[in-house]
Amino acid sequence: MKVLFINDSTTYANWGGRGATIALRAMIAECGGSIVKTLFIDDLVDRPLGQAPPPPPPVHRASGKLKDRVKPFVPPALLDARRRISARDQRPAAVDPIPACWSDYHRSVSAVLGPQTPWAGLLPVFAAIDVAVVFGDGDMYGNHGLPRTLLFLSFLIKAHFQKPVIMVAHSADFSHPELLEVAEHVYPLLDDVVFRDEISKERCRPFCQGRFAADTAFWFAPAARDAWIAVAGRSTYFDVWPDRATFDPSEPYVCVGGSSLFDTADPHAVAGGYARLIRHLRSVYSGQLVLTASCAVDQPVFHALAQKMELPLVGVATPVQQAADILGHADAYIGGRFHPSVFALRGGAPIVALSAKSFKMEALTRMAGLPVVTFDSLNLAPEADGIGRLLLSHLDEGQALRRRLSSWGREMAENSWDNVSFIKRMQGQVS
Repeated sequence: MKVLFINDSTTYANWGGRGATIALRAMIAECGGSIVKTLFIDDLVDRPLGQAPPPPPPVHRASGKLKDRVKPFVPPALLDARRRISARDQRPAAVDPIPACWSDYHRSVSAVLGPQTPWAGLLPVFAAIDVAVVFGDGDMYGNHGLPRTLLFLSFLIKAHFQKPVIMVAHSADFSHPELLEVAEHVYPLLDDVVFRDEISKERCRPFCQGRFAADTAFWFAPAARDAWIAVAGRSTYFDVWPDRATFDPSEPYVCVGGSSLFDTADPHAVAGGYARLIRHLRSVYSGQLVLTASCAVDQPVFHALAQKMELPLVGVATPVQQAADILGHADAYIGGRFHPSVFALRGGAPIVALSAKSFKMEALTRMAGLPVVTFDSLNLAPEADGIGRLLLSHLDEGQALRRRLSSWGREMAENSWDNVSFIKRMQGQVS
């Protein structure tokens, strides 16, 4: 079976995008699917779709000037992450046929299928595949270029090439009226729509017969604790350059993470709130505190905090499985990132949810049977007391809570295979 994989995020500086993509691709392969073409998130955001990537920069010997460019390292990553959100919206329509709203679809389809198509290399692929798998992730929100591109590709492949299209492993926040109008036309055409949370499913029910399956990131199970500690406890094991993550995994620790809201905020102001939170956590929790920068936009905040407050930092370049091990064996995770929360819950670690761009953290805590409350990730100073109380409440429940969450996490890992049940049916593996 020839599969087109759309929105591969393994190139993205984000644990969740990488992890969920790795798992989804593994599931497709296990079902007998052969991914013959991949459209990476870079293809969809950083340059006009169908345009070849620029050549890699030349490799030079380390010089003084090169070192000066490498030294700041993190702030450019923040700028790059912000640029991803706005780049497509700033591109002239003449080189980008992605429609801004439903009324533009006819014009855009004519441009793509016409004699001057900018997608000459893609159209034969659309004609040759057996199914298109769209990894929706947390990208269906607002009205920026990425969700518009995913919806337009889905429409074009289904309506004009008559090929099955499935949208899987995603949340959908159609609060923006223009994106909602497009979704109301496109989603009913899709052959399978799989939401990773119940809130998305309920909100889309008026126009979509979608269903729930757990996020594919539940596929990442933490290593067995005793075996993991024997390896992970070695000196410098978690030091992924340029960060240092010196902590003892055999002793209690809590992980503190960022939020998808960071790319709209002043990193210095956000860091001040986190500093207040960390000081409070140190006064109520006797274990170690470990910072986790799971996305490029989190890195500047936590890099500065790690230096200032002498804390270990598990940075964005950390391999996904190592991140899942760290989070899964923590006492708890405090953060506004969906996939790090999944990694924590998979191992039985409770979460204290901070606010994010959409309702995804509320949805995840509700599914896990935890208190459905989020704290303002951009203004943590007044939230510190409440966060500390909820953390201590989770810790007071002890191993009983961990066992329940770990059992639920295993159920979600098994359920996550429902993201590819359509492919199984195409292959005749299920009735």
